[in-house]
Amino acid sequence: MVIYLQQALGFFIQLYPCALMIFLPFREEVYRFRRRMIYFWLTLISVAFACGYAALVCLRDMEKYRNHIAISNPSMLAAMLLILAAYIWLVRESMLKKLLVFFCVLFYAIIVFILVNTFHLYVPTQENTISYAYNTVTLALYAGVTAVLLPVMLLFVLRPLRMYIREIDPKNMKREFLILILSTLLFLTVTFYCDKITGSRDSLKLGTLVQLRCVLMLVILVNQFVLYWMVFRESVRQKRDNERQRALEIQQLQYEKIVGDMENTRRMRHDLRHHYNTLNDMLNRGQTEEMKAYMAGVIDTTVKRDAEIYCKNMTVNGLLQYYVSIARDEEIRCEVHAECGDLVIEPADLTVLFGNAMENAINACRKCAEDRWISIQVGTVQGSLAIEISNSCKGVRLNRHFQTEDGFSPAEAFLSDHGGGYGLRSITRTAQKYGGSARFRFNAEQKKFTARIRLNIHM
Repeated sequence: MVIYLQQALGFFIQLYPCALMIFLPFREEVYRFRRRMIYFWLTLISVAFACGYAALVCLRDMEKYRNHIAISNPSMLAAMLLILAAYIWLVRESMLKKLLVFFCVLFYAIIVFILVNTFHLYVPTQENTISYAYNTVTLALYAGVTAVLLPVMLLFVLRPLRMYIREIDPKNMKREFLILILSTLLFLTVTFYCDKITGSRDSLKLGTLVQLRCVLMLVILVNQFVLYWMVFRESVRQKRDNERQRALEIQQLQYEKIVGDMENTRRMRHDLRHHYNTLNDMLNRGQTEEMKAYMAGVIDTTVKRDAEIYCKNMTVNGLLQYYVSIARDEEIRCEVHAECGDLVIEPADLTVLFGNAMENAINACRKCAEDRWISIQVGTVQGSLAIEISNSCKGVRLNRHFQTEDGFSPAEAFLSDHGGGYGLRSITRTAQKYGGSARFRFNAEQKKFTARIRLNIHM
């Protein structure tokens, strides 16, 4: 019984932290099931494999099979492959992102393995004794190394990785991921090969063995740092490029607005001369009632529309004026209710929010043959900026596996151009930057798509 518990506990300590860590960097909404349920079954599977391995060891003929390490590696490999398959299925994210996390955790497993085996070289072994994969010394080493390295891994690797996972665009980083995967596999091969050739104490002196293992571990650590630094640096560069592109879009938007205002001014002066001549003719003819009706029409079509102000915030007001003007030119009915003043939100981020949301809404309305409309509501509620943009929409293509809350789903749940894609994910990332959230809903009965965004304005 002591041997059984010792083998089961050692197998569990080596397997479970790695199995758990590959799920940690991802958000709740990308899982097929609730996070707690996944962790429960993951723990249960790890315990089952540990107990099964321990039973397999104890049931074998002790005298005939003196070295039980030979069955530990296949058992561990089988457990890893099963958990990896479950991980790939349970996490609805890009495959490259999932591989990034997996190989990051694999580096951790390699380092633990090298440390345990290096320290174990100092422990003398007796000839003609049964060699268990997890004897007392090995079990103590795995427990001690895990207790030291696991918090370091969680704090300094997985925590920043969780943030970068949201920013990385795998489509533009295939080369970096390929280098990461190939070098990890290479070092994994070299590690086990080196462990095999240095497994015999008679082949080399103990000092040489320790030196080889230490050098190998140092190379792996440097490799890990360099490769992940490359991936993270590339993600930061891409983010800055996107922000720079957005800043250029803002400048272009402002330029187009200025040019449009100048053109409107010239047109208004030209129209004003025409209106003066028309009014003068009516006055000479004594057509007083016709003059009143004509003036009312002029005010409604020109002055009122051009001077429309939606809110006191200049950035939000400018964006609403710009996109509402585009929508009305497309004969889309717009209803705007906006109340907000000074905000701590950067103009570039406001452009991301309103630009993507309004572009999606206008594109969706263009596909509707009739009843094309957009409703915009902006206001501050309990220290948050609340934005709700609804529009007519023929239909969307949904990923049904995503969880909904009050009928609203995350950006990843929408797969069509009617409301999903990169634009909604940009909105979500911008909202999360200010401690907020973004959720989206399509009502099939009403043919309506709604974007609901919340940002913390007291950061």
